[in-house]
Amino acid sequence: MLTQQLHVQSPKPQHNISMQRTATSLGADLPNAHAILRMRAMPSHTVNLRGVSQTMLQTLAIRAFRMSDALAMSLLRRLNFDFSTAARDEALSQAVVARTLALDSLTASYIAAYPHGVVVNLAAGLDTRFHRLHTADVTWFNVDLPDVADARARLLGHSKNLFNIAADATTTAWAEKINNQLAQLRTTTRTATRATAHTAEAQPDDMPMHQPVLVLMEGLSMYLNDQQMRSILHVAADAFPHAMFVAEALTPRAAMTAIMPSISATGSRFTWGADRGDSLHALEPRFQWSADVPLENREHYLAILTR
Repeated sequence: MLTQQLHVQSPKPQHNISMQRTATSLGADLPNAHAILRMRAMPSHTVNLRGVSQTMLQTLAIRAFRMSDALAMSLLRRLNFDFSTAARDEALSQAVVARTLALDSLTASYIAAYPHGVVVNLAAGLDTRFHRLHTADVTWFNVDLPDVADARARLLGHSKNLFNIAADATTTAWAEKINNQLAQLRTTTRTATRATAHTAEAQPDDMPMHQPVLVLMEGLSMYLNDQQMRSILHVAADAFPHAMFVAEALTPRAAMTAIMPSISATGSRFTWGADRGDSLHALEPRFQWSADVPLENREHYLAILTR
């Protein structure tokens, strides 16, 4: 089973994660958020986002402030946005640090097991995981709404093997675009292999049709409803015969009672939660529930499903 091949490093379930200890585990000291804000040069980019899409700026700031993510820090310094609320939001900071560590660990294990694998990052925002991890031979798709995908392309540019997909995760468009792109890449690989076959030993297809795809859904489920969750899972199950689907989730109680000022400042609110990850199997039975990985507390977790 795929989950048995991957190792997930989970923070110990607790209500008060030490941010200093967490940042140090990534090889960097916790920077002072207010010092970073004072050090910013004249911002050169304005990103006009509203509602849930704007939350990507809050989580970007937390990765810069709390985890010394160098690329996140570079982006933060270029953006014309007030990050002071994110700097003071301890609840969101704990959640973002915990999920980032766990998802980085899981993704790194997937890449080690499948160095030519495919990663799909739903609701990617300005996530920098592709750049943090050793992803040289992985094909990576960042999926988000068109305005977010446009902002991402302007701020982060393009990288080899990295594709930005402009689509709503609750529709079929993202999966169709990804499978079309994968088909083109496979055709290109086969053509190149045939062209060099007379001078070099033929190489195996680096993108086999049925290798497992890793689908990450971070910072999205809590803004959805049952029907939207079902749609996303259904589309993923249709598109990928072999996949691991990892969804960040809150329990219903946590979704209803969470106090995160930087999220509230965007006008967003949490609308969905599940007590256990097997609730996702009930929404889409083709995905088998494998495990729940608790994060900074047991009401915030990663639900891992496979097919």
